[in-house]
Amino acid sequence: MFHRAFIASWAVLMTAGFAQTPSSPTPAAGGNAVLNGNFAKFTAAENLWDGVDAQNILCGNATGAYAVLENGKIGSLAMPMTVHFADMNGDKLPDITSCDPMGIMRVHFNSGTPTEPKFTHAEVVPIFPPQVSKDDKWDRGWWTWPHSIPKISLFDWRKRGVPDLVFGNYTGDIVMVDNTGSASAPIFPQPTNYAKARVPMGEKPWGNLFAPCVYDWNKDGKPDLLIGEGSYSANAVFLLINQSSASEPKFVDTERHYLCYGDGREQLAPTVVDFNGDGEPDVLVGDRLGTVGAYINPGKWKPGTELPLYQMITFGNARNVGTGVAPHACDYNGDGLFDLLLGKANGRIAIALNTGSKTEPKFGPATDIKGTNLWTNDLRAPANWTIDPGARRGNLYAYTSVQDTPSPGGGKVLKSGYSPSPNKVIKMVPLVVDGADSVDFFRYWWDEWYPMPADWAAASRVTDSFLMRQNLTPLKVGSTYQLSFKVKGAGIRNGQVTVAYLGANENTPTKFASNTGGRGSKAVKDEAHEEIFEEEKFSSSAQWKTVEKTFSVRFRDKAIKALDVTTLAIIEFKFELEQYVGTCEIADVQLVAKPAVR
Repeated sequence: MFHRAFIASWAVLMTAGFAQTPSSPTPAAGGNAVLNGNFAKFTAAENLWDGVDAQNILCGNATGAYAVLENGKIGSLAMPMTVHFADMNGDKLPDITSCDPMGIMRVHFNSGTPTEPKFTHAEVVPIFPPQVSKDDKWDRGWWTWPHSIPKISLFDWRKRGVPDLVFGNYTGDIVMVDNTGSASAPIFPQPTNYAKARVPMGEKPWGNLFAPCVYDWNKDGKPDLLIGEGSYSANAVFLLINQSSASEPKFVDTERHYLCYGDGREQLAPTVVDFNGDGEPDVLVGDRLGTVGAYINPGKWKPGTELPLYQMITFGNARNVGTGVAPHACDYNGDGLFDLLLGKANGRIAIALNTGSKTEPKFGPATDIKGTNLWTNDLRAPANWTIDPGARRGNLYAYTSVQDTPSPGGGKVLKSGYSPSPNKVIKMVPLVVDGADSVDFFRYWWDEWYPMPADWAAASRVTDSFLMRQNLTPLKVGSTYQLSFKVKGAGIRNGQVTVAYLGANENTPTKFASNTGGRGSKAVKDEAHEEIFEEEKFSSSAQWKTVEKTFSVRFRDKAIKALDVTTLAIIEFKFELEQYVGTCEIADVQLVAKPAVR
């Protein structure tokens, strides 16, 4: 039973934020082996590329990370958005920059006034922090996707008058990306080398799920790093003293100090502000339970000095915001008092206004910030299919969704493409993250075969690739099948449909071998398996084009030929689309057994 429990918990982790893998369908007698091949059944979900949900709340994608849960077991833990409040377009109005746990970075530009900020939809920043470089050495780590859950902070490291990007990640690195744009139009280019983008922080890894905050803590003119560490139970906020220049940060193991102990609080996210008006920087820390604690600086700080927890902040009458939270201290409404901008684990962004004084802050309820929903039409995921339009590889504005347009056969159409970019300030450029098209249909874990859903199989592919899969009904060995579907689109590259099937057969043991140590014996079994791939190419066409392929289900291995039906079978559509303009429409998918010739 162990392997089943392991696979189940692993599936919880890897499918966080994805469509769940459907089990093998029940065979339809004499009918289409593809369920929902006309895409008539689907599940609706909000299109969040504009950074606003259906309730007109500023938000991003809510997802989780591999972490220890409250019950002590390993699973997927929801992570909060991280947020910052700074002028990103030079109009003297601070804007909201956010990064969701999936790694999508957005800017909601402020169209209001210094005292009454106003926000509509977001513009997406064409950078993908989880896979920040094309360096294979650092892009390994499939299970962290590969450096997932980036937590951002902004700071003018280079003293150019523009905010640079600093972020922490799952693997315990801090990465810095220079803003090469101007005060009116930021540009954060995707680095080409991860090792060069990493901020030096000592010789050995010492934590994970880092949440950074930049501040000159020891007042020597060089910005230091406060890092909230995300491991279970014994974590803390650490202070790293800058050992280099103001513009070229460097940190070492010997100048890393405990600053705020978590005392059992987890997923700590710090922000710095003078909480009690005494002129000294204090630290506010959010956590996985949605609470924010205030740690007070007694002044004349020296290495080894721990900031005591002064109080847990109350939001109106509530002690927490209802989800995990990452706070950012800022003067949101221009009244001279710091407020708390809050990124939440449900994907939303909220504000808690300070109604107190400079020496005694007091906060109202955490209120979700309103915007304008640009796209009211939902994205509709087809039932019985797993899909991957590349959002976890930085395929920005990409989608795969069922359309109401009738297909030539009278069903619906499954369309892949890109939502039109609303960017005006931030230039949208194609984002390239290298990848490989690997054959990955079936996996063997702990004496069982499992079909791979689209999101797993697509993890290492290039940015602009799309994938959709379905676990087919068992195919009868020896039968001949005809696959047919219709396709049209523009900018389709490397289009291919594959029917992959697996035969697996465990032979009866014919001999026995002694166990290690000579106690007892074990059967020597020959587990034979064979994978067959029936493939057909397709390409762009302005009009509907029918693609057909006829094949017979046969195995070559003599130990598998005796099977009546396939052990597992999958149908897959894969293709690449030119970023921001390409489209692919698929309809009327059928896989039908042809009558035997008498």
